Amino acid sequence: MLSSLLLTLALAAAPAPNAEILLVDVTVLDGRGGAPEPHRDILISDGVIARIAPTGELPRFAGRVLELPGRFVTPGFVDMHAHVLLHPWKADGGLSPRYDRTAVLRSLRLLLAHGVTTLRDPGSETEAALTFRKLAKDGAIVSPRILTAGRIVNGSSFDPEPFQPVATADDVRREVEWQAAAGVDAIKVYGSLPPDLVQVAIETAHARKLPVIGHLGRTSWTEAARLGIDGIEHGPWTSDTLFGRVAWLEKLDLDGPFMKEMLAALTSRQVVVDPTLIAMHSKLFGDDPSYRQSPDLALLPTSVTDGWPAGSFTASWTPAQYAAAHAAWPKLEALVKRFHEAGVRLTVGTDTPTPWVVPGTSFHREMALLVESGIPAGAVLKMATSGAAEALHLEKEVGSVQEGLQADLVVLRADPTAGIANARQIEWVVHAGVPRRPAEILAEP
Repeated sequence: MLSSLLLTLALAAAPAPNAEILLVDVTVLDGRGGAPEPHRDILISDGVIARIAPTGELPRFAGRVLELPGRFVTPGFVDMHAHVLLHPWKADGGLSPRYDRTAVLRSLRLLLAHGVTTLRDPGSETEAALTFRKLAKDGAIVSPRILTAGRIVNGSSFDPEPFQPVATADDVRREVEWQAAAGVDAIKVYGSLPPDLVQVAIETAHARKLPVIGHLGRTSWTEAARLGIDGIEHGPWTSDTLFGRVAWLEKLDLDGPFMKEMLAALTSRQVVVDPTLIAMHSKLFGDDPSYRQSPDLALLPTSVTDGWPAGSFTASWTPAQYAAAHAAWPKLEALVKRFHEAGVRLTVGTDTPTPWVVPGTSFHREMALLVESGIPAGAVLKMATSGAAEALHLEKEVGSVQEGLQADLVVLRADPTAGIANARQIEWVVHAGVPRRPAEILAEP
């Protein structure tokens, strides 16, 4: 019965790739910051970019030909912070204890339809996340490529899925060893974990050749970088509360010793930082009607979005608190710009599907916020493609438009380096060599 169901899913999920596909007369944006290459043809064979040549140089053939004059081709996008196992928010603001499979499948389609061909889940129920990763790899579901951490290693007693409490070094070792044996792609540590236990997690994971990423709090970014952490999520807050983070931003001296020490540690250790600006903007501007009235909300089942007003992390804030948060926002943008200027390795992630952060559309909003922070659109595009692939050690497979790599591509009607909003003008998404229009991806089987 189960095998029959999986076969049915597979047949509905992924059309058989054509042996050869030719994209004709496109401008190639390689994702590595190279100059645009206009009037190029891209030959895809068995899911791989076989040739890139000036238009007209490659022979026509009986395979599938897409005539695309005036279009731009970029690598597929990478969302570095997309939680796969979507737990609906309840009317009282709490999370449902079990994930919603229908909502998960919808979320994955939304990500792919918006050009996200690879995602990293930074913390999920270990065994279930690995199941979805396998289904995606096998083509049994419509989904980007999935890389995933397992349960989030948490130093407090907070234990709903996907958190795993630990109290001692032995607890940390046991959990990391279990996740490594299960086959996760990364280990995630949480803000309540102190430096000594973060060190144990890093040492244990690195012994198994697994990277460690962190949503940090008790352990500072500078400490974590010196301990050897591979990636850090969100912001370098020293407060556990959201309004405490606003106060922290107000007091932050961008030229002070705290920043200088942190930037030196991050750059010297080549730590990857995923700012997830949309995750903070949707909270600090939680009073903005554009979130509650966004047409993007209709893309998700109401079973998910109906609980977002109560589940929003700043729903109880006063107008004065929101006003202070709005005033502090430019400081956060300046902080991210300072990271970029200092040479910190930045990527693009969203923290979807927390309240108001819609899968897929929020990725484009994140890129827009990074540009609004003062980072050039071309640099943001690189962060979203080759930079992320390098962070995931996938640069020999995806992340750039070059011969020999998997054909994960996005075909756009306008140049995203001229305006990052153009990255949402998607005509085709090519994933593992299969071209599909966004509407086709979103169509339910």
